[in-house]
Order: sequence, then C-alpha cells, then structure tokens
Amino acid sequence: MYSHHSHSIDHIAHGVDSLEAIIEEVKRQEFHTYCLTEHTPRLTPSLLYPEERCNTEQEDLKRLERQFDSYITHAQEIKAVTTGTSIIIGMEVEACDLRHINYAIELKEKHSSVLKFCVGSVHHVNGIPIDFSEDLWLEALQSVGNNLKKLLYEYFNMQYVMLKKLRPKIVGHFDLIRLFIPKTGAYVNTKSGEVSFSQSLDVDNWIPISAISANVMSFWNDIQDLIIRNLTLIDEYEGLVEINSSAFRKGLLEPYPHRDVGLLVKKYAKGRFVLSDDAHAVLHVGRDYDRVLDYAEDVLKLKGLHFLSENRAGELEINFVSLQSIRTSNFWKLKYTFAGKSKLIDGMDSLSS
Repeated sequence: MYSHHSHSIDHIAHGVDSLEAIIEEVKRQEFHTYCLTEHTPRLTPSLLYPEERCNTEQEDLKRLERQFDSYITHAQEIKAVTTGTSIIIGMEVEACDLRHINYAIELKEKHSSVLKFCVGSVHHVNGIPIDFSEDLWLEALQSVGNNLKKLLYEYFNMQYVMLKKLRPKIVGHFDLIRLFIPKTGAYVNTKSGEVSFSQSLDVDNWIPISAISANVMSFWNDIQDLIIRNLTLIDEYEGLVEINSSAFRKGLLEPYPHRDVGLLVKKYAKGRFVLSDDAHAVLHVGRDYDRVLDYAEDVLKLKGLHFLSENRAGELEINFVSLQSIRTSNFWKLKYTFAGKSKLIDGMDSLSS
C-alpha cells in the first residue's frame, strides 16, 4: 500500500499521534511506500492557527521554524531504522502567498539532500484558512464579496502561481476549497456566483448552493477553464495529483479531487494519480482506502495508480501499480485488525488538512 502525504503531532500542532506511532502502524499494515510531508512554516502572525498561539507572535513563528528543523532530523532518523516499508521524505508547502512559495523554494534548496519532493497545497484565500472551520471559510467568502465564483477564482489562481513557481511533484487535495461549502441555508446566483443566506430571492437566478456542490468546479465554464489551465501545467512538468482519502473522514462523499475535477485530471493530466491518506493520527493510516479504490475504479475508471520510489542513487522515480495488484495486497487483511494506540478520541478528528 502507498501514501504520499502525512503528518504527526511531533512537528505540527494539529497532529494527533507521534511519528513513531504512525510509522509503527504503517509497518503493521505492510505499506510498500509511506511519505513524510510535514508543513513548511508560516511566516506571518496573522496566519497562526489558534492552537499555535502560545507566546508572543514572534516566538510562535520561531517555534514553527524549530519544529520544521527538528522534522528534517527526525524524519532521517525514522527512515534509517524503518525496514519493510520505503520511507520517502518530503514537505507540504503552505502556498499562502508568493512570499511563502518563495520561502518553500528556499527550504527545498537548503535541504535538497533530504527533501525528495513537495506536496503543493493551497489552504488560504486572501490570508484566511479555507479548511479549518466553516466560519473561516465564510470569512474567506466575505473577503471576495460573498461570491462563490470569485472565491474559486482566487483559490485556483493561487494554485496556479504555486504550480508555476514551485512545480511540486504532487499536488495536494486539489479541490480542498469545497470542504466547507454550506450544506444548508445558503443560496447561489447561478449567473454571478453571489451567495446569499436570505430565502427572499428571485427563483429564476438563485438555487440552494447544495444543488451545485457536487459539480461546483465545473458549473461555471470560466472556473473550469482555470482548472484545465492548472492541469495542463501539471501535465507539462509531469506532476502527479493525489487522491486524498481525508475527505471521507471529514464528511465528504468522495475523496479529493471529486469527480468534477478527477475526470478533468484524466483528460488533461493523463490521469497520473497517487494515493494519500493525509494521516494526522494512527487511526488515519490507510483509512477509507476501500472507498478510494472503489472511486478510482468505478467513477474515474482507472486501471491503476502511480507511486514514488527512490533508486540506489537517492533519485526519485515514478512507478505504476494496477488496481488489481492493490486490491490483492496483504494490507486488506491487516488493516482491520487494528493493534495500535492513538490519542484520537472516538468520533473526533483532526481539523486541518
């Protein structure tokens, strides 16, 4: 089995279990490849999450830097003693703005002997987190004039800047922006994209936002064009798009990317998908992979997935594995005989992606 995206409590505040505990579970499930990808530090006080605010703003920012430095050392130690599973060390880029993208490039160059790849992700629009809570998602919506179309426009344009500057090997949770789209009480103007929470609206132009949430990325042609532009660039530099199972544990009906984007990946980026659990806890390791495989086979009509490996020279290579091979893996026999311990409370989950 494979995962190209993971986190731990050792190096990010919203993690749940230690890196050692997570890797022990990875080994128990007999993963073939598991990638470590802690977040790059954020540089601006306004981008600190509530759980990261402990001291002065500058002290908190310095702590993020120390956590990342310790990750570089810790990941190498884990890799050196892990047998049976290939551990590949990377990082997840915080593409908050151009400054953070350039900082990620600096970190990648500084630690080039250790960091083999980047997961390129966008978690903010106009400096506001879009995957932390519905309240903050709505704040991001307000920052663009309560217009869903404009929110998607800003998100995919920032993603494009990140793709052009960084060229990440893997693009993380491509359509993360959809996580907190309101399920009830919100209406969208199908022409303008304006969002309202009033029921006194012109029914000819306004519909419940839930009516388009499943295909929102392809609902407006100009938004779909942005996605196609981004995918075309990913295809040009031979990047990969992850199918991220964390969407299921956060209550969505399909993984990232949903089918409205996933089918475009097939058409414009050669369907070069990798598998990720985006684990923050022991209980997240390999979680919902059965649903991901069904989605890949039944919805996207894939024959297989890609995965990363390192050759003897330490260079990264891209490989292909059939869905049939994945389905016959010993992983499935081991997955549901859970033997690990997690700090995750039953019914609770990690907030951030």
